[in-house]
Amino acid sequence: MTTLYHNLQTFFRGDTGHFSWRHFLREHIFSSWWFAPWLLLLLYITVRVVAGQFAASPVVTAVVLIAWALTVMVTAVSNVLHRHTPLTFWLSNNLYNSITSAFISLLIVLLLIAGVRGFFGWAFVRASFVPDAEVAAQTLSQWEDPGANWGAVVDNFRNLMVFRFPREQDWRLWLLVLWNVLLLIPSTFVFSREVYRRSRVRRVLALLWVFTPVLAYLLLVGIGDGGPLPRLNPDTVWGGLLLTLIIAVFGIIASFPLGLLLALGRRSKIMGVPGWLTWLVVLPLTIYLVATRTVPGLREASGPGQILISLLPLLLPVAAYLFLRYFHGNVVALLSTIYIETVRGVPLITVLFMSIILFPIFLPPQMEVLSTWRVLAAVTFFAAAYLAENVRGGLQSIPKGQFEAADALGLGTARKYRLIVLPQALRAVIPAIVGQFIGLFKDTTLVETVGLIEFLGVANLISAQPDWLGVRREPYVFIAIVYFIGNFLMASYSRRLERQLGVGER
Repeated sequence: MTTLYHNLQTFFRGDTGHFSWRHFLREHIFSSWWFAPWLLLLLYITVRVVAGQFAASPVVTAVVLIAWALTVMVTAVSNVLHRHTPLTFWLSNNLYNSITSAFISLLIVLLLIAGVRGFFGWAFVRASFVPDAEVAAQTLSQWEDPGANWGAVVDNFRNLMVFRFPREQDWRLWLLVLWNVLLLIPSTFVFSREVYRRSRVRRVLALLWVFTPVLAYLLLVGIGDGGPLPRLNPDTVWGGLLLTLIIAVFGIIASFPLGLLLALGRRSKIMGVPGWLTWLVVLPLTIYLVATRTVPGLREASGPGQILISLLPLLLPVAAYLFLRYFHGNVVALLSTIYIETVRGVPLITVLFMSIILFPIFLPPQMEVLSTWRVLAAVTFFAAAYLAENVRGGLQSIPKGQFEAADALGLGTARKYRLIVLPQALRAVIPAIVGQFIGLFKDTTLVETVGLIEFLGVANLISAQPDWLGVRREPYVFIAIVYFIGNFLMASYSRRLERQLGVGER
């Protein structure tokens, strides 16, 4: 575009003798063998899209075309005269920095407007919001191309929110929501002000937030079989968005300290098991297993599989060598690494199935753990492994001088990590941690596969109801909007926290 603006500048100044159309075409149209056909194809696509949008919405399309033409012209003139406004400078650098970019910008705007117009027509203009299935069918029948049947969402709104939670106990949910709102309003102000850093108000709010999970458990589960808070069975009464939020919030809160410990354990430098002690245990054990397992097994082996199984004890010295070579006898680092890599090597749905199917095998005969508790534990353990790697990345980003400075001040290991290392490490990985929490919030939809009816599970059940048979898109659009709002709030808070802590600033 530099040559284009230079040619236009000479043309506007009246110096037409130096303006060469041949040079202009060679520079901007025939610069390569494929560029001219590409511009023709792009022009053809633009004309077809514009014609189609004119037929659908002539007024809006005309306004867009006029605005596009004017902004292109103003941007070109501003480049020629070297007098930019903030708008033309941004357009020149982002949207109109080449002929291709100018056409593609117009196409994107037209397609976005077409998409918004189509969704608006489907979701509002030709839609029905009546919760009565027969009336909704009559309303939609007046349109040749009927829109959304939001009556299915309206009629099942309570199911989507809380599913089978007892109506007479709804006050528990409202009390819990009110408690969190009353804490959130002052906390937003107090925790963002440096003047309250060591104040009593901040400590009181922190204690109340620590008490909130206890209060939530008392309200959502109850105490005993009678009284004002009768016990509820989470497997039957929790569902919908309520269950989704419980799993997500519990997984986020519980996985954070566990992931932090795993990250510290994987990077720990504590004194390990001495090499002589390791070999003192491994060699006699290997000899014993070879004599009692390997030799008899090889004699009775009838296939390659049995032969390999019989030779497994010979791997003990190899494992001992790797343990001493890479972990220097550090059992904590070994166990943390095995846990992290094992959990990260399998999908969440596998961990959920293991918690539902395999976990009860290891329980005593008369002991039973609710499926909801097992799913909560599985989600927590799964998220902790990924969180540990995020935190470990933050720990590795801390310069060695920070550790040496803490040691020079005489700080112990606990105070060194609490006051010096962890604040810097966690601040550096805030985007990664929040991204992990957003992924966990969306992954809660997988619990439907193990029998729990969460938000998406209720949406799937709506389409099977006799009154709303086959209505699928509307519940899915509704839950997509809810998930987007939740993820947007977490991402917005992450950006705000990054600005407050100065993440990324130099």
